[in-house]
Amino acid sequence: MDKNGQLTFSDDPILNGINEVYQLIEKGEFAAAVARIDELMDIDADYPGLIESYRVAKFWNNREKEMKTLDEGKDTAEYLMKQWEVFNEYAEGKNMVSSSAFKYAMRYIFIKAADNYKFAFREQQDTSNNFQFLLNLGDCFLRLEEYKLAIDTLEYARGSYKSSARLMAILGEAYFHSGDVSKSLLSFREAFFIDPAEIDLSLLKAKPVQELVEIVKKERADFKDIAEWIPIYGYIHDIFYVKRNLSAHQVEGIQKDIYNLELTYQKMNKSQVEASNIMPRLINKYLWLLDYYSLQSYNFENMTQIRDRLLNINRELFQEYFTRKK
Repeated sequence: MDKNGQLTFSDDPILNGINEVYQLIEKGEFAAAVARIDELMDIDADYPGLIESYRVAKFWNNREKEMKTLDEGKDTAEYLMKQWEVFNEYAEGKNMVSSSAFKYAMRYIFIKAADNYKFAFREQQDTSNNFQFLLNLGDCFLRLEEYKLAIDTLEYARGSYKSSARLMAILGEAYFHSGDVSKSLLSFREAFFIDPAEIDLSLLKAKPVQELVEIVKKERADFKDIAEWIPIYGYIHDIFYVKRNLSAHQVEGIQKDIYNLELTYQKMNKSQVEASNIMPRLINKYLWLLDYYSLQSYNFENMTQIRDRLLNINRELFQEYFTRKK
């Protein structure tokens, strides 16, 4: 009580109690959380957050016994992720996804799953088919704002398996929020090169991407797939300015992609081109090749040919840009 006899937050036993429950859920002490909630419900069963907390704690406490029978590593991690899918569907049905209890449970489950996967990798357990899982795990760490965990998970996936557009986009977002802008921009540029269609723009809040989304919306208002034009405007506006060297094999791959895209592009009429994503895809490939001959393996003749071709594809877009670059 304060000096006027009024109840303050610190005097509210339910508020203090429910904060204890959240801490127990975050630590994975679900049985203790259920017991504490039972005590609080005897005081006020309708207190905001109590019912959601009870359902969350009860769900995971009911799985605690089975969880303890599993070996540390891959088995535990996969069990947690499969049960998370069940829980997420259950929580959506009960309108609990925005509750504090849900978020604390999410932190515990995904961090515990990540620890078990790391153990599996260290012990060389069979993780050969878990690229997609690692991708989803990185996604979840990003949503939890656990940027270092997201980076560690995705860099492992990238080094041990392969790169993908989705992986590189999430990695770019995580690097941006961790303060490493150079790695962020490099990751984003790579992501939009690999396959813009794989990228969930709603997940990307980094300022460079947000700026490009607004530019594309303004410049390409009639184009549905915003992501397809982001790397083009990222290049023209020098937002994706961090670039890496290409290997001879990668250059050959880009040249082959350009050849195949050109075969298709030259058979299409204007309306067909405008209804597809072939123009931004073709332009993007040429821009990577232009960088190669400008910055890595200087070749004026090849640069001139690429610039002429880009002007032929979209003069309105590149006339001013190349004039400015002279």
